[in-house]
Formats: sequence, C-alpha cells, structure tokens
Amino acid sequence: MQDWDDDAEYHAAVSRSWLMVVIALVCVVALTAVVLVVVFGVFGVSEVLSIVSA
Repeated sequence: MQDWDDDAEYHAAVSRSWLMVVIALVCVVALTAVVLVVVFGVFGVSEVLSIVSA
C-alpha cells in the first residue's frame, strides 16, 4: 500500500485532463494553419494566373 493522500488520483486525473486539452488545442491550431495555407495558396495561385492571363 502506498502512502498517497486521498486526492492523489483526482490530481492525476486533472493533470491528464489538462494535458489532453493542451494536445487538442495544439491540433486545432495546426489544422487551422494548414487550412489557411491551403486556402491562401489556392487563392494566391488563382490571383497570379488572373494577373498573368490579363
């Protein structure tokens, strides 16, 4: 038997929860960045083509 206080499992669960929140936020930010790069890339290519073809 380990000498843990009664709240040890609770604190461990809270720590794991915060870790999951941070990982989720990093994934959301990365996905948003990828989408923005793709969107601006597509619009950038269409703008360049319209300028070149004019």
